[in-house]
Amino acid sequence: MRVCPLSDRFQRCLLLAGAVLLGVLAPPVRGEVILQYFNTTWRELSQKMPELAEVGYSALWLPPPTKGSSVWSVGYDLWDPFDIGGEDQRGTVRTRYGTEQELLELIRTAHRFGIRVYFDNIMNHRAFDVPGYNEYTPIDIYPGMLPEDFHLRVTEEGFYRKWDNVANWGDTWQVQNRNFSDLIDVAQETIYKEGDPRVFNGNFGKNEGDHTPKISFVRHPDHPEYYDMHPTLGLVGFGSTSITAQVIADHPDFYREDVNAYLIRAVRWLVHHTKVDGLRLDAVKHVPAYFFGEQWAADKDASDAGYCGQAQRQFDRTRGFNDSDNLRDTVFDTEATFGRNDLMMFGEHLGEPPSFNDYIAAGMRLVDSRLHGFLNGNLGQPWGYIGNLQNPSAEGFGPFNGVPYVKSHDDGYANRPELHFAYILTRQGLPNVYTDGNYQSETLGESGGAFPRHANTAFLGQFGDPRIPNLVYIHEHFARGSQEGRWGDADVAAYERHDWRENPARGADGAVVMFFVMNDDYANGQYREIWTKFPPGDYLWQYSAGSGGFYYTVPWYRTT
Repeated sequence: MRVCPLSDRFQRCLLLAGAVLLGVLAPPVRGEVILQYFNTTWRELSQKMPELAEVGYSALWLPPPTKGSSVWSVGYDLWDPFDIGGEDQRGTVRTRYGTEQELLELIRTAHRFGIRVYFDNIMNHRAFDVPGYNEYTPIDIYPGMLPEDFHLRVTEEGFYRKWDNVANWGDTWQVQNRNFSDLIDVAQETIYKEGDPRVFNGNFGKNEGDHTPKISFVRHPDHPEYYDMHPTLGLVGFGSTSITAQVIADHPDFYREDVNAYLIRAVRWLVHHTKVDGLRLDAVKHVPAYFFGEQWAADKDASDAGYCGQAQRQFDRTRGFNDSDNLRDTVFDTEATFGRNDLMMFGEHLGEPPSFNDYIAAGMRLVDSRLHGFLNGNLGQPWGYIGNLQNPSAEGFGPFNGVPYVKSHDDGYANRPELHFAYILTRQGLPNVYTDGNYQSETLGESGGAFPRHANTAFLGQFGDPRIPNLVYIHEHFARGSQEGRWGDADVAAYERHDWRENPARGADGAVVMFFVMNDDYANGQYREIWTKFPPGDYLWQYSAGSGGFYYTVPWYRTT
């Protein structure tokens, strides 16, 4: 292979099938790679921490830590957001993954190794059971909730039933007011009627679309540890001895909450109690975007309104940050020179409507389903075109708004996963690698297959396959700073990564830290003439596992 510096005339570059990478020595690690690690106990994850740190993973995305319908629950059929494996509910104390103490020890261990922890977080729905379904089913079956907190149909006999699942995914009202996967839908919307101070639930009653006032009541009279506000002392923090069951009983008006305030208090408690570093927000498009935070105001970044805003404010309180100017800047800038001082927030939104932009504006990244779909539709296809991939914002949410992935617990299909990984782990952005711990689940109900999905990724270099650890190392050391396109056509994309912090004394040429080329045509070697900003005389190493490592010196050709 030949590399062509910008100062040279067209020197020939032979690109082998697959990915070719060139890098130089780097300063301390600035990149971040998320490892989505599912289907594995908290205790085993704690034991794996040295291996994960050695590979170079920067963060763990874990399944919902909260109690589901049973000890077998993956966690998405949420039962109680205040139970993380410490309460005897649904026939178990522990969750599928372990006890509360094992979870807290996992987080402490991860932090000692410099690894952040992100939880999957459920706020859109609860499990499959319906409160007040008949005379034998309690109306308060979900702790701290009543039927009016959900979108439900009321029968002639005064019992409750679910509405149908979403039938038209192009109808925003259905997406946000019906169920999906038969999970019971929570009513987060805020609806007002002219001249009426009350807030209404938008789909509750005998007919679909009926409105009923949202209910407010004291949701946890016997759990003062779930509250952090005192009626006379103000903010005292979760677990304060100044808040007791008697204080709550003596001040019912102070502790009344509607369902939105209950959900926000639950996420604040979780952030404080576990010391978690981030949240992946499940099924966000089924919840109105304004529920999550301020979207369009000039001072939106400093606002602590909504679910995300309050979670960020709690993160600052818990960690001791003074971050009132901007509560979300390092969500979108993962390489901030002063470090991360915000709770990482990224949401699952698998397709419009409603608009992707509304949720990004509310303070979260989005799991990059758009880029995933593009790569699956174009890699390895005779009609495919990958040339736009040289640009960092092409074909997805871009480096500041997305979290690209190859596979996930919901999506086990990737066309040419080796190129998927090579691309997302070298491009600008915040990439994710998924594993189910090689504990392959069986088919689960309406999930459409095994759940969590089978990963089949050698995330630790298992089975003699070093490619993912190699790419994680490359990302951590070289895939940083900005991205500048160098070439793009149907089969080849090439770009450089530039870190202006690398060697400012050398000027523009000193900024380039990596040159990446990807060839999608496995049947043929490809000839291209591609220029790079690596100056003549630079000493480079070829990192591509497929081509074998070797050193290369950028040649000193006469310039014209």
